Amino acid sequence: MRNSLLIFLFFLFTASVAFSQVTSSSVSGSVKDAKGGVLPGASVRATHVPSGTSYAAAANKDGLFNIPGMRIGGPYKIEVTYVGFNKSTYTDITLELGQPFILNAVLSDSGVQLNAVSITGTKRIVNAKSGASTNINKTALATLPSFSRSITDFTRITPQSTGTSFAGRDSRSNSITVDGANLNNTFGTSSDLLPGGGAQPISIESYDELSINISPFDVKQSGFTGAGVFATTKSGTNTFHGSAYTYYKNQSFNGTMIGDVDISAAVAKSSTQTYGFTLGGPIIKNKLFFFANAETEKTTNPGVNFSPKGGSGVGTVSATPIQDLKAVSDYLNTKYGYQTGVYDNFPAFQNKNTKVLLKLDWNINDKNKLSVKYSYLHATADQIINSSGTPNSGSYTFTGANGLPSTRANGGLPNGRFSLKSMGFENSNYGFLNKVSTGTAELNSTISPKLSNQLLLTFKNYDNPRTSKGGVFPTIDIFNGAGDNYISAGSDPNTKYNEIIDNTVSLYDNITYYAGKHTITGGINYEFQKIGNSFMPGAAGSYIYNSLDDFLNDRAPIQFTYNYSLIPGVDQVFSANLKVGTISLYAQDEYAVSDNFKITYGLRADKGLYLQDPVENPQITALQLPDALGNMTSYNTGKWPKSRILLSPRAGFRASLLEDKSLVIRGGMGIFTGRIPYVFLTNSPSNSAMYNFGGVATADQLKNIKFSPDPSVYANLFPQVAGTALQNSTVVIDQNFKFPQVFRADLGVEKNLGNGFTATFEAIYTKDINATRMRNANLKTPTGVINEGDGSRVRYVGTNGTAVQAVDRSIYPNLGSVIVLENTNEGYSSALTAQLSKNFFNGFNASIAYTYTKSKEAFSTAGSTAASVWSATSNVGTTNDVELRNSANYVPHRIVASASYKFNYLKHGATTIGLFYEGQAGSSPFSYVINGDINGDGNASSDLMYIPKRASDLKFTQYTATVNGVAYTYTPQQQAAALEQFINNSPYLSKHRGQYADRNAAFSPWYNRIDANILQDFYINTGGTKHTLQLSAVVINLPNLLSKYWGIRQFNTTNSPLTYTSIDANGVPAYNLRQFNGKLITQPYQNAASGTTWSLLIGAKYMF
Repeated sequence: MRNSLLIFLFFLFTASVAFSQVTSSSVSGSVKDAKGGVLPGASVRATHVPSGTSYAAAANKDGLFNIPGMRIGGPYKIEVTYVGFNKSTYTDITLELGQPFILNAVLSDSGVQLNAVSITGTKRIVNAKSGASTNINKTALATLPSFSRSITDFTRITPQSTGTSFAGRDSRSNSITVDGANLNNTFGTSSDLLPGGGAQPISIESYDELSINISPFDVKQSGFTGAGVFATTKSGTNTFHGSAYTYYKNQSFNGTMIGDVDISAAVAKSSTQTYGFTLGGPIIKNKLFFFANAETEKTTNPGVNFSPKGGSGVGTVSATPIQDLKAVSDYLNTKYGYQTGVYDNFPAFQNKNTKVLLKLDWNINDKNKLSVKYSYLHATADQIINSSGTPNSGSYTFTGANGLPSTRANGGLPNGRFSLKSMGFENSNYGFLNKVSTGTAELNSTISPKLSNQLLLTFKNYDNPRTSKGGVFPTIDIFNGAGDNYISAGSDPNTKYNEIIDNTVSLYDNITYYAGKHTITGGINYEFQKIGNSFMPGAAGSYIYNSLDDFLNDRAPIQFTYNYSLIPGVDQVFSANLKVGTISLYAQDEYAVSDNFKITYGLRADKGLYLQDPVENPQITALQLPDALGNMTSYNTGKWPKSRILLSPRAGFRASLLEDKSLVIRGGMGIFTGRIPYVFLTNSPSNSAMYNFGGVATADQLKNIKFSPDPSVYANLFPQVAGTALQNSTVVIDQNFKFPQVFRADLGVEKNLGNGFTATFEAIYTKDINATRMRNANLKTPTGVINEGDGSRVRYVGTNGTAVQAVDRSIYPNLGSVIVLENTNEGYSSALTAQLSKNFFNGFNASIAYTYTKSKEAFSTAGSTAASVWSATSNVGTTNDVELRNSANYVPHRIVASASYKFNYLKHGATTIGLFYEGQAGSSPFSYVINGDINGDGNASSDLMYIPKRASDLKFTQYTATVNGVAYTYTPQQQAAALEQFINNSPYLSKHRGQYADRNAAFSPWYNRIDANILQDFYINTGGTKHTLQLSAVVINLPNLLSKYWGIRQFNTTNSPLTYTSIDANGVPAYNLRQFNGKLITQPYQNAASGTTWSLLIGAKYMF
């Protein structure tokens, strides 16, 4: 029996990275007499006053005690007793999530009477931070402004944050848990912290506290290279408490003036209505409690802000004539019975969601506490059609603006489908269905005075299919014969058979042994995750036409692509069916060297195992491609990367200085292991041509293709047997690829200044060990040179002086790209923070911080498909080149402040004002790049711009553009003069003349944002119960409400002012300068329009 049990445990725990969670708090410290002598065996009892929950511990032989697994919040009353000594009582203690509370108790001899001691107002630093962290308690959650009613409104309070990114890291490198349950946006197709498609899976009304930890040196915390965001939900107490609430906003709650410019015509009709309730209380007093929340939200907003030329004029007028749209709509209806929906005066989009949460807390006895929680979200959201992507990265050739053929090697459209130059139809838009459910069960046990245990079981189920608004129909994109796509019809190209399933089950067990001055913790985490990704772009078929005349007269398209199943009898294929398990083992020792000095050291081991390999395509394995060092090798799509043990050693210290314990120096260093967006892994089987195939018709095949609403009639043009062909865009994984790891060091100084004021200085340094890189292994080494001013860079050269073709740059010209997922150790970030905070006292709470951040990376990780991630890296050289440059996830200078103040009056009223301030650059960093593929690597949007010493040093070609029926001709001299003005007006460009622009080095002008929350309470007390009616108003961009000249935000006019046109025999390129509305651009920035003025959210809540 024993051997069978051991075998079972071995297989159970050898299955990929699972991570311990922060769900509670703790109290630790010492018990001594008045002379400093230790009192072994002294009894310590802590009582959570609102619920009567009691915790007990005894001091060990060194006079030290520790109480783990405690409810956060308070107030707590702690009583310390010892035979022959008076009892000491400490009150007004509030515990923070994940932050141990330090209590060094002193007992007096019998006969000396002591009163209860209030912790509030002392200069002693009592919360034992181990690294950079920010705690947001329920008071801050209730009083600070939250316009979106999401946790992002509060994570932005973190000084080292931009809201979703922390310490200069990708927002998808974070780990988010709620009551211990993994609530990560694991798949990574969006930058949202939480899954739900923008809808919050748990209402903000349910949260009790947030803790954002960037550098915890506790090895139990892992799963992130950005930050760990840990949240807990509310629990019931011995008193029944509840609320019923509603919030509302519409378009009339928005500002309409930006300076003297009236934008009221651009403010479209929209509204948001929210209704919900909370209820909590005792089932059995002091024993069993419940908390429940239910909420529903409905939002309407303008999905399409464009109207056609000659139409209603609502929103932004596009150049597409309304009569051309009518012609397409009538043609599709008459010939195929397909209803396009309207093409002007578009109906509003609707988003709806309903969420529920139920939590039970059971004090089994003084030694065992059990908490169980379940949450569920059901959300639908309308979405606008994909902007400019075309399926399967298919190349196509169209007639350019100069009348000559122009080729887009990797597909994509020049203009967004709804833009200044293009329009679409109502039924081309699509929708998302998001279903998220989570559950947790946590048991905290005190086994003996020296032994405690935490057992945590969690699950998360996430399903995210798409819905098609107008039924399934092929995507149709039509060019105007002059270089621009200008009409789109049919279904969104990526909607049919597009679904994500992300299911996770986790087990955590931590056992802690108290051995004198040593607190030894060991733990095991196991997580099983199933990631299903059905992604078949072009499953409904996709046609591109060179002109409207070609489409209406049923001529051949210039591109046809179709994605279909290769598995008999299965239409919707989940090509990525990733089953991954994670086993994590760790151990650490907290050594209390003295009352004033503690060191922590530990080791964590994470091992990921892929439980089911994908199917190999022998055609891909046969390819000979260069690895990152240039050595020829092969890549096997039938294998996941090697499963390795990733070690994370960490060590930290905390020293409490000065006699009054008001100065703390803390720090540490260690390795943190995180995740990648799992979409990076699933790209490989999704593009392996073993489950489904995205066929792109050749030029010869196109001659015999005419439009059909059933694209399967052309399926015979493409392979029908798996493993006999290759996708145009193929993705492989380096067998030595490892999950992300970083080395991180932190040094912090905290000084309690008295009267509730605390000053903090924090320095964080992060160095990549295993960063993620996407590389196109199908690229040859370039042989040509581009000469610009004093600079030069590499380029691919077309055969015999012709334009660069696939044969000139690709090892396998029949393949568009072969993207390799691999690692690099290039990259680092640093963050320096100075913060002054005022703890909540007499109704006032405030904090202000300044942070300087520097962040470098060699390769961008922005995007979800492998090709889009690869193309997102802007370089001077090709996109494959290793160039250590700025990250897209940092803001160099940021000031953040928050404050709240509550004052009561007339015994029946109270007013609370909460403020949030953020001062930083007005945009995320951006790169000045060339519009066009100047180096011929197949990427037309990633070549960094050369900034001339004088604009006249560049070579311009004359061109003519027609705007609203008027032809404008721009001479080289006019373009040079306008570019000179553009550079002079740009702080970044003007300072870097004669250089190549750096990646992510430019920003919009500094922007000061102030948001406010005003709460007005009216209350009465009857029968021992306080009844409160609370009216609320949240204002974002308060300065703009006070004055139309304040709070104006600017954004960049364009990041690609130059369009590449040609290159001569000497490698000197020629350009056109962009024009907007008939005028050459001269201003790098313009004022933002709707969406950046003041906005108001009003609410009403009844509480008891």
